[in-house]
Amino acid sequence: MSEWSSVWLAVIAISVALMAAIQIGAILIAIKLGRQLAVTTDELRKEIRPLMDKMNRVADEAVRTTALAAAQVERVDRLLATTAVRVEEAVSILRNAMGGPVRQGAAAFMAVRAVIGAFRQWQNRGAKGATRDDEDALFVG
Repeated sequence: MSEWSSVWLAVIAISVALMAAIQIGAILIAIKLGRQLAVTTDELRKEIRPLMDKMNRVADEAVRTTALAAAQVERVDRLLATTAVRVEEAVSILRNAMGGPVRQGAAAFMAVRAVIGAFRQWQNRGAKGATRDDEDALFVG
């Protein structure tokens, strides 16, 4: 038993030492990979930082441009609304200024037309009356 137990004890000791060496090697490799990952991450940050700064500037510029465009649209809207109101006022003033004289001119034209119509009617009655008298004189009955 003592001979086999020494052998088994030696096998166990060698196995434990081998496992410890493997674990220490794995830990050292993990530390090395962690450092490489940290270096790679720092380099990536350094390379990405200018891109992120540019993206932030572009986004800020887009916000500023959008705000300016919205302000311009509001100005144009106010301008069009004001122009529409002024055009309506001008048309109303023009209608009022022209409406009275036009109505008066139309009334005067209608009066002249009525006078001419009455004169023609009076002339037609005079001419028709003469022909009736002439016809009555020629009538034998």
